[in-house]
Amino acid sequence: MRFFLKTTILMGRGSLENVKRIISEGERVLIFSSRSMDRLGFLSEVADYVEEAGGVYETIIGLPPEPSVENVEEVLPKVEEFSPETFIALGGGSVIDVAKAVKVFYDAPGLDFDSVAIFSRFKKAQPLPKLKTRLIAIPSTSGAGSEVSAASVIKKGDTKYTIVSPELCPDYAILDPRLPEKMPREVARNSGLDVLVHAIEAYVSKASTPFSDALAVKAARIIFERLEDSVNGDAKAREEVHYAATMAGIAFLNGRLGLVHAMSHKSAWIGPHGLVNAIFLPYVMEFNMERAREKYDAMARELGLSSADELLEKVKELNEKLGVPKLSEIVKEEEFLGKVEDMSRKTYEDPLVSFNPVEPSVEDIKNLYLRALHD
Repeated sequence: MRFFLKTTILMGRGSLENVKRIISEGERVLIFSSRSMDRLGFLSEVADYVEEAGGVYETIIGLPPEPSVENVEEVLPKVEEFSPETFIALGGGSVIDVAKAVKVFYDAPGLDFDSVAIFSRFKKAQPLPKLKTRLIAIPSTSGAGSEVSAASVIKKGDTKYTIVSPELCPDYAILDPRLPEKMPREVARNSGLDVLVHAIEAYVSKASTPFSDALAVKAARIIFERLEDSVNGDAKAREEVHYAATMAGIAFLNGRLGLVHAMSHKSAWIGPHGLVNAIFLPYVMEFNMERAREKYDAMARELGLSSADELLEKVKELNEKLGVPKLSEIVKEEEFLGKVEDMSRKTYEDPLVSFNPVEPSVEDIKNLYLRALHD
């Protein structure tokens, strides 16, 4: 067993100011920012700190919520022209994922996306070389865990691919609770539910350790106790959920994820990632619990619950409280049925399935998709 964390975590209200302590005189800094961080003034705050430190900066503003390989390719020429030594990713998980992917092809321009991005557990990806550009991740949403993870998730077509390497772990993560305070209610809900899925999948994973388990349990407890308040705009709850997202990120950095994420990555066209994860979670839990109940029982006890069944009911109850829709309410049945065979086969090949406590068949996965649709 092994527990790994490369990222230095700086947290607390006003912790954004740490940027000026990290950046050196004359350092060339490229800031990737979401439009919301620009609109709310946090981009200019970060830029001011870079200038105070004597750094030189350029910005790339506005990246889509589900970034594609084309988005990465579009920004590379500007990055190469500026020649930065450090990237700052200011925004949600998608902004951080793009910065990581750009770092790969900026630092190692000879690499090809299809050779380094993992799609199938039956095909080995080309390992990344040593990457030199520093990365500072400043999350504005509370869910993805990308600020500490070794993965960059990028879409190609309707499917999400993953580039995984310790080289992609940010050097610093700055968790300033002022940033997620302005999250829209729906984003707070979806990203917070993603934290719960990260925590549960990391805990029951075949790769879990006592250390990743401890962080997973703490993150799950915060979500069960505080997510509803966070969604309703409580600032203290927002802060707690923001930290829980990073705890769950460290848990899955080490414990990995499972079938829920494999299914949502192969059905990325349906809707926001955290929402799709929340919809699939109860069905995957039921499936896994039939043959691998022990770890769910253990997590339930850690959370003060009596059994895996009570944990499952608590997950369903939280979804209901927060207004998570049924799958049938957000997809057209005909379109879904037309894609389900392809999604099931691709899910079966997803590398994360290797860490799921139960090895599913393609038919098992198809049945899970159909159960979610017809429930």
